[in-house]
Amino acid sequence: MPLVPEELLADQEGALQGMVQGVLASGAVQAVGLGSLLSIVAGRGESLASRVSVPVTTGNAATAWAAWRNLHQVLDERGKQRVALLGFSGGVGGVLATLLAEDGVDVVLGGSGKVLERRAKKLGFELLPEEQAAASAQIIVGAATTGGTLDPRVLRENSVLLDVALPPTLQAGPRPAGLRVLAGEAVGLPPGWIRDGWGQLYHLFAGYGPWQLFACLAEPLVLAASARDRPYAQGRRVAPQDVRDFGLAAEALGLRPRLARGWLQAPS
Repeated sequence: MPLVPEELLADQEGALQGMVQGVLASGAVQAVGLGSLLSIVAGRGESLASRVSVPVTTGNAATAWAAWRNLHQVLDERGKQRVALLGFSGGVGGVLATLLAEDGVDVVLGGSGKVLERRAKKLGFELLPEEQAAASAQIIVGAATTGGTLDPRVLRENSVLLDVALPPTLQAGPRPAGLRVLAGEAVGLPPGWIRDGWGQLYHLFAGYGPWQLFACLAEPLVLAASARDRPYAQGRRVAPQDVRDFGLAAEALGLRPRLARGWLQAPS
């Protein structure tokens, strides 16, 4: 889609039609993946899916799976402790909360409103305004759909922010000493993955680095490779079982969550 974000938002129907034309012009594709803003413009995949005959997936199941698994790696390294989950109202944050409740993780949710209060109570979690939630824990997961929502000054020293938000969760400003910001949705490439020169350039300029990719690309790849005929994620909510199913299919292909700091493997 040769459009900048402002253009996508200004003419969403035109952008959606451009996506339809792109799918039709691509021939016999097996899956369509929507990254970040394209997912929103395409009605979280539902509007595009109603106009094409190809499974359309948003990347949210892969994002939730990678964040879920990467968070457990952080907990293994730092010991069992409270986690603050920001962005509970979104698809990724919502399904992450359910998965963590099933795992018995101590979680405080960031958000506000009666609907979220009811959902949090059903899961057995406390709901606090986002800054209060972030300040109450040493491990924070940023899963808000908008990003740029959190003042870094509220975070504790030596805390860990596992970030899956785009744009990133933190606003500009001084950060507490010892803060580690890790890429929550990074997925490592399978051993022996072969890319030609164009593939390597794509990974470089897309910001993936040489050894990883992110959810919006991993999810349609897995969808096509597994010959699944329905998306892993579409619409406002993601089912926990779809996250688990994606993880099983991804691991069968050699994909693994990668706890990363930028392009680098995060040190333990």
